[in-house]
Amino acid sequence: MCGIVAILGRRGQAAPAASLDNAIAALEHRGPDDSGEFRHNNLAFGFRRLAIIDLSAAGHQPMTSMDGALTIIFNGEIYNYLELRRELQLLGQQFQTASDTEVLLAAYRQWGAECVHRLNGMWAFLIFDRASGTIFGSRDRLGVKPLYLWESDDWLVLASEPNAIRATGLCAVEPNWARLADSLARDALDHSEATCIAGISRLPAGSRVWINPDGSRRVDRFWRASDYSPDEPPRADADYVERLGHLLSDSIRLRMRSDVPVGFTLSGGIDSTLLICEAARLAPAATQLNAFSYQDDQFNESHLIELTLRQSGARLVSIANDNLDLSELLPEVLRAHGEPLHSPAEIANYELFRLARQHGVKVVIGGQGADEVLCGYHSFQNDYWYSLADDGHWNTLRADINRFAQLHGRSANALLLQSLRRFAQIRVGGIAGYRRVANRFGPQYPQTALSSLFNPDLMRRSTRSTMVPADFRLTAQQQRAIAIEPLPLYLRTEDRSSMAHSVEARLPFMDYRVVEHALRIPGHLKYSGGLNKVALRRVAAGRIPAEISARVQKFGFPVSASQPIAYKLHTLGRELITSQEFRERGIYAMQAVENLIRDFHPNDPTHVSSVFHLIQTELWLRSLRGNAGMFAARSAA
Repeated sequence: MCGIVAILGRRGQAAPAASLDNAIAALEHRGPDDSGEFRHNNLAFGFRRLAIIDLSAAGHQPMTSMDGALTIIFNGEIYNYLELRRELQLLGQQFQTASDTEVLLAAYRQWGAECVHRLNGMWAFLIFDRASGTIFGSRDRLGVKPLYLWESDDWLVLASEPNAIRATGLCAVEPNWARLADSLARDALDHSEATCIAGISRLPAGSRVWINPDGSRRVDRFWRASDYSPDEPPRADADYVERLGHLLSDSIRLRMRSDVPVGFTLSGGIDSTLLICEAARLAPAATQLNAFSYQDDQFNESHLIELTLRQSGARLVSIANDNLDLSELLPEVLRAHGEPLHSPAEIANYELFRLARQHGVKVVIGGQGADEVLCGYHSFQNDYWYSLADDGHWNTLRADINRFAQLHGRSANALLLQSLRRFAQIRVGGIAGYRRVANRFGPQYPQTALSSLFNPDLMRRSTRSTMVPADFRLTAQQQRAIAIEPLPLYLRTEDRSSMAHSVEARLPFMDYRVVEHALRIPGHLKYSGGLNKVALRRVAAGRIPAEISARVQKFGFPVSASQPIAYKLHTLGRELITSQEFRERGIYAMQAVENLIRDFHPNDPTHVSSVFHLIQTELWLRSLRGNAGMFAARSAA
């Protein structure tokens, strides 16, 4: 796991030495073990290494092929590198190292741009071809590993993080007000290639890029979640469950390949429990597994975690919410992320990776992505009911609602009426004339407690059209969760939080084989009868403690704020809003802000959340100090 940067002079000029050096330095946390650079005419590659596979100096990057024709910088892991290495050796490729980087370089030499179809892993890489002077690059199918891009008439810069692009000193740093408005008005981040920093974008997940010496480029998508949908006709349920179990086990096996210690994040949920229990089954005898957990008093799962520890034999290291000072940690986490956060949960996740590194663990396996891939969110139940109604399966719909009502103690008739009302509203909303009227006369942005704290002119920058799904059927919503929101956001924050502490996060549910299979299974194995992740529950039965595989309640990754923490946030907020810089920013509805601070109550979750987002917005804009400017003046320009 590493950090990469490339600077290309579009007019043939070489990158300034200070620009490359500063960008490499800005990525040191991603790779404290080694650094390197490569220059050729108007191209400069920079690299920071976190040694995970082949810890020797032979794994140094940038890595150049034995004949000097190709040079690569690579961030990520190719989990099936041993299998690929054997195949490539049979085809005549030779190797000097035991690294997956050299395997990736040989795969490109053998198969060209089509090599990406053979890779199982997470990656962002760039390969320079000396003969043609061109660069070929790619990002993994799900976008687990990041690659950001900024360009001007003179320069093209690509890097693992926006902070590295900023560090080159080549680009002016301005807020992307539309993306910031999306986060505040619609709770949406990372739902497009644009970032919250104007001019800096992401290379799309599952894409390849060809870059010419003048910086012109061509991008294509070699993988999309929308290409996969349920089998018609479907196979037997047992076949889908058996296949899912096999793929998950193999995914875990591959992700345990490491030349350094491996740990796990653990909660009381099915996802992380299955990962560590399967790892315990697959690991050699006497292997000590380490589990890292965040404990929140208001959402206590300690008894479930204890069941998992007994079965897996893992050793637990935990951090409690009363040790999590959100106001103290927030500036540090914002600096590490370089972009606004989604919620305080990201601070707890950040501290979990710090905990792992403090205990000598450089690789952490976690359950990120399971909710999107295998339908863990409550909203998927409504999408399944909509699909049944849309297909005219009324008897199945009524039976499924009855099962939900029995499980959750709800009224079946009320749920049926609610489902039918939603179905009708969506159908009417799909009529072109209705949508035009609604878009013209409806609210331009949601009127929420948070949006009311900000200037309406800023809130209107939120791009409403990107927030409205075109298809409400279950598979379409599953595809959207994977490709648009929320998975891209969670993958970004997982990468940034882990790499801030020089820890590699590995995600078995992000194995493309698991994802493709999950998209192919029928709806009733996704979310039905009031139970989420139906297929995963059947896989887990007998492999994890029964109380966990059968649990109905879902916490996610909640982070509560105790009264002392809430008061600290309030104190910080009060200090910020009295500053001249805050008042001249031009984005705040000052009367509403002052009312919130005056009437603040530490036990009101809406108050605490609003103050948190108010604080983080101002602190993030201050991190762009000298470039954030006054919104009112710029919006009028």
